[in-house]
Amino acid sequence: MPKNRRIPRHKPYVHRSRTRSIVSRAVLSFTVILGAAVMGFVLFFHFLYPKETQSSIDRDTREQTIWRESATEATSSHAIAIGDTDLGHLPEAEYPREPEITRMTGTIKSGDSPSTLLEGHLGLGEIYSLCDESKDVYSLSNLKAGQPWTMIYSDSALIGLEYEIDDKERLVVSMTDSGYQFRREPIPYDTETKTVAGTIESSLFGAVHGAGEDDELAIRMAKVFAYDVDFVRDLRTGDSFRVIIEKRSRDGKFHGYGELKAASFTNQGQTFYAFHYTDKKGNNAYYDQNGRPLRKAFLKAPLPFTRISSGYSMSRMHPILKYRRPHQGIDYAAPTGTPISTVADGIIAEAAFNNSQGRYVRVIHSNGYETIYNHMSKFGKNAKKGARVKQGEVIGYVGSTGYATGPHLDFRMKQNGKLINPLQLKMLPAEPIAAKEMPSFKALVAQYKAQLHDSVKTAALQSPATPKQ
Repeated sequence: MPKNRRIPRHKPYVHRSRTRSIVSRAVLSFTVILGAAVMGFVLFFHFLYPKETQSSIDRDTREQTIWRESATEATSSHAIAIGDTDLGHLPEAEYPREPEITRMTGTIKSGDSPSTLLEGHLGLGEIYSLCDESKDVYSLSNLKAGQPWTMIYSDSALIGLEYEIDDKERLVVSMTDSGYQFRREPIPYDTETKTVAGTIESSLFGAVHGAGEDDELAIRMAKVFAYDVDFVRDLRTGDSFRVIIEKRSRDGKFHGYGELKAASFTNQGQTFYAFHYTDKKGNNAYYDQNGRPLRKAFLKAPLPFTRISSGYSMSRMHPILKYRRPHQGIDYAAPTGTPISTVADGIIAEAAFNNSQGRYVRVIHSNGYETIYNHMSKFGKNAKKGARVKQGEVIGYVGSTGYATGPHLDFRMKQNGKLINPLQLKMLPAEPIAAKEMPSFKALVAQYKAQLHDSVKTAALQSPATPKQ
């Protein structure tokens, strides 16, 4: 065999084939084992724990299904509810609650003051400021016993006050964040116009009561006719009156009278008329049917409804001094405290005291007249020397000061410095209605006269027939 001949290398090839065969067998074995393991795992879960596995799956499925069904039903129900609901009856949205406003009304009692009334509601400093600021409108220091007083609350907070100054006007106080606000305003009333008629049997008050009315009506009539009728000396049984007047009420309760629109008074067979008229300038007064004013220069008497206890005389036994002397005045007997009115416009020359006259007031009038009012218990609020007074204004009150045995007014009058008998003074009329006002005045007179006469016919129809003897 030649030395250099190359012999093929088959041994490495045989080695690779063996290795490849071993790997193939190992992969096949692994695959078989893995398949067996998977099958064993599946069989384990399906046969050993079927309930636990299935229930958890079903539970998740059921929960998801139920949730979807509930959501679907809720959406469907909501859509049906909206479709069936009347939008006009949907519940209203809730707004913030309005505060509750409460009014507490009482009556001012003797001794009451802003401090006692507002204690616990305002501090002392606030009460002082309230009273100080109210002075320009109406001073709260002038509270009068018997007058209504109202406190207004928003929930529990005090927000306002009301005080009735008189029967016509009230003070209103508003409490705001910026301070106090004050105003005076008319008191609101419900008014009804009525015609009242009556006949005198013993007194004007008795006749008014018999007609179902209040004393105030008698006083109002006496003031209107005071220039023509002396209600102390002139009244007779059978005298009669008819009045057209406003009656006021609040909350269904009588609260006095308003305007006396027209009236007639028959005294001893003579009928006097009074018609309230306001001209184009706003001036108002009472006139007779011909347009002449009822107001005269002097009232017939400074006191209504009193008796004359002693007349004008040049020789009268003095009840205290016990000797005869002139009594150049008229004594009107009346209870202590009865208001005394000045009989005419004038200026107070004296408001003083001496042992004889007691407390007295002397008033100077026009055309040389002056009047003196003696034996007063006290002076009127404005009765001061130099003060101007209007006819009918209260200048004092009946008393028994000085030389007096009992409460009465000693009334005297002078003309040009000489004492005269007041009962003999001729009444001087004031100016009549202007010619340009007469047409409207005549229309008013015709309207009210018809009402006054209608009231008489109605009363006659309603009165029972007198039985035949």
